[in-house]
Amino acid sequence: MSDEQLRKDALDYHSSEPRGKITVVPTKPHSTQRELSLAYSPGVAYPCLEIEQDPHKAMEYTARGNLVAVISNGTAVLGLGNIGALASKPVMEGKGLLFKAFADIDVFDIEVDAENIDEFVDTVKRIAPTFGGINLEDIKAPECFEIEKRLVKELDIPVMHDDQHGTAIISGAALLNGLEVVDKDISQVKVVVSGAGASAISCATHYVRLGVRKENLLMCDSKGILTTKRKDAGELNRYKAKFSRDVPDGNLGDALVGSDVFLGLSKGGLVTGKMVKRMASNPLIFALANPTPEIMPEEVQKVRDDAIIATGRSDYPNQINNVLGFPYIFRGALDVRATEITEGMKMAATHALATLAKQPVPDDVAAAYGGEQIQFGPDYLIPKPFDARVLMWEASAVAATAVAEGKVSPEVAASFNIDNYRNELESRLGLTRSIMRGVMDRAARNQQRIVFCEGDHPTMLKAAAQCIQERICKPVLLGRIHEIEAMKEELGLEFECEMIDPREDSRRSTTYTDALHRKRGRKGVTRPDAKRLLKSRTYFGPMMVELGDADGIIGGIARNYPDFLRPCLETIGTDENAHRVIGTYMMTIKGKLMFIGDATINIYPDKRTLAEIAIQTARVAKRFGVEPRVALLSFSNFGSSGEFRTDRIEDSLSIARELDPSLIIDGPMQADTALIPDIQEGYPFMTLNGPANVLICPNLASANISYKLLQRLGGAEMTGPILEGMAKPVHVLQRGDAVRDVVHMAAICAVDAQRNARQRL
Repeated sequence: MSDEQLRKDALDYHSSEPRGKITVVPTKPHSTQRELSLAYSPGVAYPCLEIEQDPHKAMEYTARGNLVAVISNGTAVLGLGNIGALASKPVMEGKGLLFKAFADIDVFDIEVDAENIDEFVDTVKRIAPTFGGINLEDIKAPECFEIEKRLVKELDIPVMHDDQHGTAIISGAALLNGLEVVDKDISQVKVVVSGAGASAISCATHYVRLGVRKENLLMCDSKGILTTKRKDAGELNRYKAKFSRDVPDGNLGDALVGSDVFLGLSKGGLVTGKMVKRMASNPLIFALANPTPEIMPEEVQKVRDDAIIATGRSDYPNQINNVLGFPYIFRGALDVRATEITEGMKMAATHALATLAKQPVPDDVAAAYGGEQIQFGPDYLIPKPFDARVLMWEASAVAATAVAEGKVSPEVAASFNIDNYRNELESRLGLTRSIMRGVMDRAARNQQRIVFCEGDHPTMLKAAAQCIQERICKPVLLGRIHEIEAMKEELGLEFECEMIDPREDSRRSTTYTDALHRKRGRKGVTRPDAKRLLKSRTYFGPMMVELGDADGIIGGIARNYPDFLRPCLETIGTDENAHRVIGTYMMTIKGKLMFIGDATINIYPDKRTLAEIAIQTARVAKRFGVEPRVALLSFSNFGSSGEFRTDRIEDSLSIARELDPSLIIDGPMQADTALIPDIQEGYPFMTLNGPANVLICPNLASANISYKLLQRLGGAEMTGPILEGMAKPVHVLQRGDAVRDVVHMAAICAVDAQRNARQRL
């Protein structure tokens, strides 16, 4: 994709309604006069008076305890420099999005138009009562050091400048584990840091606390090694001066001779293969400049086969990504109402990440990264960014350290229990992780050929471009080639992929016609009929998958659902091990991950079919790392309404338990009974042991109505329909699907194709 197209897509992304990336959503009911009188006047006076008497009660009666300010003056925006407070707002909104997505923390972004330290600090202090914590962002050095120091001292809530400490905390974990892999003593290694800004100085400070001896650390800025012998040595600011060494003047290449560790926090291309060759044996090379590292991993590998490499990029092993740090550090600090984020808490975060990397990797994490065997070693020094366990490990370590260091109230310290807190964090797991990012990363590990049936549709073309850019799959576009090319030009898209016009493809009248005739001859399809049908993309595309010329197919964005699915059933057919073809939707609503079926295929399933729908929907949930708890929904609880009672659902429960005794399933029950533990307590015989995450509706109408109401009125994000039961990967799109929806379905289709290929081996 060209830079101009990227620019256009980014501007479209940010300007689409609602504009920006964050919004404010009420958390209390407000639809009646009484509710409004509680939310505002006169009822609101009572919590105000309680807080006046005891300021700590602000955490109890307001959102303060889960609200962080992301504050910047825009003087050092990553890759852009001093662009000013207002221009930095999209970045700060993005940081807010990450806080919410990874740790369920609410954020207001605050852009302060003040470069003067006193003015900036005074502004932040005055607005601090609003927040439970403050994340400083993109403030230039050396001012950022003084700003953070003063705010930490003068405020009684957690304050952290992520640019300083985030990379230090995470790369510190990689350092500890990397040195363990190569069997080197941290007190003996020679470390070279390229860069002398806020992040570099903080990393160097953190490394010294981890055990690197200060005399073994060399820091280089744009003029060379920080040394007392430099002509400008007396002009270095006091933060740089702390790392100035009494060594000969020299450049980065000189510093790297015999070094064990390189940490790059500068700019791309500064390090050459020749420099790397002169490092010590088994060097650690952390080239973290983004998007272009100081040296690319391929260049290192040309000259060293003993190096361990980390970058800031997701397309190489050992990604040093700040998202492994700040959301979880603030989560832990907020949950125990810590008064600050101490060096001990940062150190606890580092050690938690380092220790987690040595634990066995769960199947769902491995599956998200291609199903490969992930284990501690040179290519896996720190947890993956989308490893949901980080929340439990890191946040709990930070919280426990805050308690141990006395940075919490006596009441919190007395009630804090690390095991209980970890359980609370685990309950957030499904609330925050981006399941689809894991699916896309997994798809990218082994790209599959996915047919895009409507290859000339604008949405499909945009999705294909994104799939290629993110290496999700290898799209095969069906349609008239000149029309596809014309639409690409109209959309300003620049990418290359396979394009096929079924009418012109020689296979249509030869091998594909023969195969379709063999399949459908006893269904009245003659050979001329088969040849004619294959002019249609809805037959040609599935036949590509059936005969192994492609790995999966998506389509239906410009067609009625049956018009795409029927040809797939006639060509590819159903899986011999599947009971039924079903369509389930994965949804996230209010942070909960759930599955609902069958909303697309079976109109009024009998008791056997309903049981099979439950089993296969649960199977889909498992593929997304969810341990299914299945509820068979009805209008009454366990047949309590005798007048209209039917045995169909009760019988389907018995059949499902017989077909899969390990499945956690119960019903029939009302939807609120399935979801609310307090209601479930009234039915002690229930087997759900918590809120259901797989909802099975009694018929297609109720399932379809339910998911569309949840989507349109409840704000649920829907992914699907995810088909289960086809012999090979097929996924149906919906009219009106956006580019994001198509990309998600392509990723799911690609991962299904990977699994299908493994099953054939």
